[in-house]
Amino acid sequence: MTALNARSLIGRAFVSVADGEKVGAISGVQFDLGQRIVLGLLMGGDGGLFNREKPSLVPFGQVHTFGRDAVTIGDKSGITVAEGAPHDTAGTLHSIKKRVVTTGGEVIGDGDDLIFDDTSGAITALQLAPQGGFLGIGATTHILPMEDVVEFGRDVITVHESALTRVRPEAGSQ
Repeated sequence: MTALNARSLIGRAFVSVADGEKVGAISGVQFDLGQRIVLGLLMGGDGGLFNREKPSLVPFGQVHTFGRDAVTIGDKSGITVAEGAPHDTAGTLHSIKKRVVTTGGEVIGDGDDLIFDDTSGAITALQLAPQGGFLGIGATTHILPMEDVVEFGRDVITVHESALTRVRPEAGSQ
């Protein structure tokens, strides 16, 4: 079991083990935020003004290995077009880019990335956007275990009050 940051996969090549062909590159990760699992990896469909191509989906179960430079899949036969249910309602990294608010109503940051188990696809943590520093230098990144997350809502991500002390340790001593 290895924990992977979903954002770190963007741009990695997909390689088919069966024929040694580079099938494409990862353009996104699709999640079921209610079940807190990775559904699969997206390829293509980057959008743009004139590009209306639907992304392709490599279901999580089709992944052979998450390598340092590429993600291997058994063969190309499991690649599907990511449309219809459940894809239309599935979450992506873009859908977690929202305020993170405690149940007590305090904003503690913004969602930035999800960390998941490369074997099961279970989402294990929410990473907040870096805070502080200057131009990214000296910034602090906070990681909240999924036990702290109450809900991935339409407008905000709600977390238990315990998350506040992870982000601001001094808040626990008051």
